[in-house]
Amino acid sequence: MKCKIFLLLAAISLMGCAKKTDVKAKAAVSKKDTLKQEVFDEEYESEPEVVTLKELKFPATGNNAEDFVPEPCEIKMRAEGFLNDDDLKDIVIVLQNENNNTDSRATLVLLQQEKGEYKLQDISWEAVDPEYTESGYQIYTSEEIYIENKVLHIMLQSGGGPAGTRETLYKYVNNDLVLIEMHTFNAGAGSHLSSDYNLIKGVAEHEVTNTLNDSMPDKYEIKKFQLKRQMLFTKDNPNIVLENLPGSENF
Repeated sequence: MKCKIFLLLAAISLMGCAKKTDVKAKAAVSKKDTLKQEVFDEEYESEPEVVTLKELKFPATGNNAEDFVPEPCEIKMRAEGFLNDDDLKDIVIVLQNENNNTDSRATLVLLQQEKGEYKLQDISWEAVDPEYTESGYQIYTSEEIYIENKVLHIMLQSGGGPAGTRETLYKYVNNDLVLIEMHTFNAGAGSHLSSDYNLIKGVAEHEVTNTLNDSMPDKYEIKKFQLKRQMLFTKDNPNIVLENLPGSENF
């Protein structure tokens, strides 16, 4: 009888130990899962939010150019001069995403008002290409904008790359900022091509120079064209406009 009682007490003791061990194991697992969750939450919270410039809302007015530069924008190019018919100096800025150099770039035209503030008159997502392609290729190595004789000039140069050189000229016509001229330069195998397009007159002039044989004369071409409508700063991509203009037959 004493032996049976001893065995029963031993079994109860073993069950109690096993229960305590199981509770400790479950607590350890729970603590480990909690730590994993905390680490996951920290990693998730630390990931930066991806914002594209087209998602932003730009202010309608401001006291200076910097007032039109929300995060994550930075001013990549800037020009000052007279664009419309008043005597107030205007500003044009090209904005780039400081966190993503493949993002679309915004070109803002800020017209100065009589009291000194600036009004966002026009914005273009087409006038200036992204700085880099998605594959990491820099499209243009030199970029510049300036205002002269009430005309906005945008000069982009690839330094001999496939994009060549492209200059676009914009002028206000009846309150619309219109693409009035384009000038391009492209180098090829044994020759280079210089082209001038007057979009108001509908005239394209091409000059092809042979770079292998100096005795070969340059070839000149003049072609006429007619646009169905004006090409606008806010709407039309110059690269697409070029595709629909008459090119050279000798290049």
